[in-house]
Parts: sequence; C-alpha cells; structure tokens
Amino acid sequence: SSVLSCQEISSVQTSTQLFNGMTVKARSAAREVIATYSVDDIFIELIIQLPSNYPLGSITVESGRRVGVAVQQWRNWMLQLSTYLTHQNGSIMEGLSLWKNNVDK
Repeated sequence: SSVLSCQEISSVQTSTQLFNGMTVKARSAAREVIATYSVDDIFIELIIQLPSNYPLGSITVESGRRVGVAVQQWRNWMLQLSTYLTHQNGSIMEGLSLWKNNVDK
C-alpha cells in the first residue's frame, strides 16, 4: 500500500505534463497533491489525499478555495473527479487534466 501511494505521488512529482495557469504540488509525507488554478486574480484550489490503505481505500478530494464558482457546479466537478480517480483507475495527473478542462469550460 505504501509503495503504491509513493509511486503515485512520485509520478505526479516527475510528471512533465504542463497545465496553463495551474500549478501542481505533491507532498509525499502527507500523501497529498495540491492543485492551484488561477484565472486573472481568482484562485481555485483542489486537494487530493491518498488514504493509508491506497488503492483499497477511496481517494479523498477536497476543495481549498473556490472563488467565483457556484456550489452546485463545484460539487459536480468534485464528484466527477473522485469518480474518475476511484472507480476508473485513472492517474492523478489525468484526473487533474479532466478537472481543468471542466473549469476551463
């Protein structure tokens, strides 16, 4: 479990995928990934936490700051991201790409 979570976090750290306007930081000690998306002066923050029993436990997706986004729209994005990460075996970087595309729309 710890080996798999370390591999997932290190894949985020070593990823060469670049997002326009979004920074992605991975903290291996806390088993979490923080994505901050900025448009003009608005910052949207997303926190993805891997459970201690990853991949058996479900990944937690939390919102940091969500300025300028309706609550229902934000819930839809969070549900889509957590469903993708938990049930479709997607990587965190692919999930962040999906989330960013939704925010861009």
